[in-house]
Amino acid sequence: MLPKSLTGIIALMTMGFTSTYAQNSFKSIEDIWKYADAHNITIKSAAYESAKSTWSKKQSYSSLLPQVGLTGSFTENTAIQTTLIPAAIFGGPDGQYRAVQFGQKYIYSGGVNAQMDLLNVQNWLGVGIAKATEEYTKATAANTRKSIYQQIATQYYAYLLMSEAARLAAESEAIADSVAQTTINKFNEGTVSAANVDVAKINLNRTQQTAITAAYQLSTAKNNLKVLLGISVTDSLNIDNTLRADVAQTTIGSFAEDPSIKQALLQSQMSLIQYKASNSAFLPIITLQYNNATQQNDNTFRPFQGGPAWFPSSYWSLRASWTLFNGGSRWMQSRKNKINVEQTLAQYQNTQNQSAINDENLRLAYEKASVMLRKSEEIMKLSYDNYMHITNRYNAGIEPLANRLSAFSDYINYQNQYLNSLSDMMVQLYQVKIRQTTF
Repeated sequence: MLPKSLTGIIALMTMGFTSTYAQNSFKSIEDIWKYADAHNITIKSAAYESAKSTWSKKQSYSSLLPQVGLTGSFTENTAIQTTLIPAAIFGGPDGQYRAVQFGQKYIYSGGVNAQMDLLNVQNWLGVGIAKATEEYTKATAANTRKSIYQQIATQYYAYLLMSEAARLAAESEAIADSVAQTTINKFNEGTVSAANVDVAKINLNRTQQTAITAAYQLSTAKNNLKVLLGISVTDSLNIDNTLRADVAQTTIGSFAEDPSIKQALLQSQMSLIQYKASNSAFLPIITLQYNNATQQNDNTFRPFQGGPAWFPSSYWSLRASWTLFNGGSRWMQSRKNKINVEQTLAQYQNTQNQSAINDENLRLAYEKASVMLRKSEEIMKLSYDNYMHITNRYNAGIEPLANRLSAFSDYINYQNQYLNSLSDMMVQLYQVKIRQTTF
């Protein structure tokens, strides 16, 4: 005979979650999602990327501002270059040259220079690309949250489903154990056959199998949730909710904006700006530049101590640069970017259509799962009532034991069908909650 109850096994498996360092309790999937926003490493990484894109956008504006620089130098001429000049300059004879050296040993110089692009369309479009990239990164982060939320919801509802399965298995096991003991006693008295004993033991084993499976899957779902929430294995995680309560509190209602649509739209907008930027490469760049410098020459090393006069110099310039031909690479890049615009626009339109169809299918699947769950639960309850009715007739000596065992076996089968319907409802339930969430 197998052990009478698996309560000890389930309790032993859950004891590991009581002697812990931290307590984490949640009453709903929304509570867990909120916790994940602050602790899930994937969501946090997406938030970091979004923050970096914001700084990249700010950085892009710097290309529109003047560039100002300071220069300073010190030169020591260890050997001044000798130059030959005609001696006639100094009153000498023609045809002869005199070696002279121009310059002084120490040269000090400093200055300030500034330049700014008056016309540079690529810089302006670069700002537009940075803005679009920031929005796209935020949309990507929203899609990342959606993906993590789905993973969390899968484990959360698996936990609730196994909790319901464990509750039903415990009730069924108690009944199966009582029936098995009664059948064995009747067999020992010689009033029932060994076949009846086998059926009773089979029913007991089936309920115990369900209890064992539920216990292990409860622990697995809880551990998977810990990974997704950044909780250590030594910390506790408690969920104060039931799947039936969650189903009762959820209505199909309206759906929030699908983040995948926004991401596809931003991708299309970003490709359009990139196409415009590639076309701007055909335009000239006009730059305004200003320079102001000063220099001192001295044969004595005495920095910042007076000496000869400083000689200033300054200028401003307006420069235009225009690449007329570079082998056709700019034109080919522009064509590629134009194709990319058409491609991303088609993907955006397809994403819109697909999202609308997915939402409609989700509504249908949710309604079907809801109806099938109610029917399965009603059938399970009727099967249990039938079992109790036959049990009463058996106790009154009207029904044979075989009918009672068969009725209980049917109840186990209908209980499994109910759990299957509950599992299907679980899938539709978390998908509805995901679509009702704004990311």
